Amino acid sequence: MSIFVRQKKTLTVLALLLFTIAGSAWYYISTTSVTEQVEASGTGQASAESYSTIIASYHQYYNKTLCFDADNHINWNDQQEHARQLVTRISTLQVKNEKVEKDLQNAKDLAQEVTSTKDKTALIYLHRIFHDLDKAVNHYKQKDSFGYTYTGTGKRWFGGGVNKVEEHIAKN
Repeated sequence: MSIFVRQKKTLTVLALLLFTIAGSAWYYISTTSVTEQVEASGTGQASAESYSTIIASYHQYYNKTLCFDADNHINWNDQQEHARQLVTRISTLQVKNEKVEKDLQNAKDLAQEVTSTKDKTALIYLHRIFHDLDKAVNHYKQKDSFGYTYTGTGKRWFGGGVNKVEEHIAKN
């Protein structure tokens, strides 16, 4: 009986180890392929650079203006000006990666909303989109993901962030 118990424990440990390795490999492959697709999908080096530059700069801007209770003291004129610039910048991009295109379209729709309203939810969703895109495209070093993009490996099921964003856009 004890041999059977040891074999069962060994098989269980091996199965868990195999599952962990397979999951890690899947995560690495999915995030690497997204980055390669985004970098290769532009019309040239300048276009690929624009992806990463736009994503990083807006993520940094939203970190500075919305994090650590800054969202309780929003400078709406500044936010609306940045939203107008974002709409223009996204409009000039030629995106060949379907997931990135959807994410940037969602960001553009939210930014257009911010230009005409003072919708705090739209701003927070914009920040979460750029956070997740920055992780996927620029390998931004942060453990958490909000799951607000198609590009990232976020929590899209069970009413995840992408669903919330698209429902918010549809309402407004």
